[in-house]
Amino acid sequence: MTAITHVHRARLYKLASMAFDRPDEEFEEVLLSGTFEQQLLESAAVLENEELEEHATAVAEAAPTDEDVVDELYSEWAGLFGFEEGGDIQLYQIEYSPGTLVTSTDVLADISGFYKAFGLSMEDENRERADHLCIQLEFLSHLALQTAYLENEGDETGVEVVTDAQGSFLEDHLGRWTGRFRETLDEEADVEFYRALATLVDSLVGDDTDRFGVEPKEFEETPPSPLEGLNDGEGDFRCGTCGTTPSGSTPEMPMGNREGPY
Repeated sequence: MTAITHVHRARLYKLASMAFDRPDEEFEEVLLSGTFEQQLLESAAVLENEELEEHATAVAEAAPTDEDVVDELYSEWAGLFGFEEGGDIQLYQIEYSPGTLVTSTDVLADISGFYKAFGLSMEDENRERADHLCIQLEFLSHLALQTAYLENEGDETGVEVVTDAQGSFLEDHLGRWTGRFRETLDEEADVEFYRALATLVDSLVGDDTDRFGVEPKEFEETPPSPLEGLNDGEGDFRCGTCGTTPSGSTPEMPMGNREGPY
């Protein structure tokens, strides 16, 4: 795999994270400008996975581009995922996994351990748990960019370390529940954009599990949440604080941040 492959993997994870987050003015802007659609299709094409390209095309076709429709996106998101409008589709890994409060706390600790191992911090003003979908997608985007940097630097040991981390995180965490999440949206969501986006994420995760040679054991059913009403007090490391800069000069590549897509 080349550095550019990892850059486009990073972009896809980043775009998916942005799209599943609570819509804001910045995301509305990239939808209206066509940037979201353009970069989604471009990156999917670079990965040369026909199924992934098909799902990216479905997301692009379902993405709102008219100002009036884009304005409705917030209420559609809230109706599916937001507490303010009674949305009951969960964006957290723990909600899809069996287990007690103790085992769930261990899972959260393990996820946080991955983040800390790569120098990531959670912003205090944001209160999402470490198992939130957008944060997990953002984390893999960060690791993919690190891989691209290390590939350009010729750091084989560094590439091996970050590659192993991506495989382990997919096998132990994200790869275990994106299938259940996709099925939940297929069954319960009536907004085609989010249904198509969930399918794209599951396909991207599947492409990467093949790439890294791991086999996540998918959660089979959605149990009652062991953490209902509980916030572990951790913030959100998004909004431009996700990660440390590797030593040495950074190659010219679209690193991006929370200001918008790459």
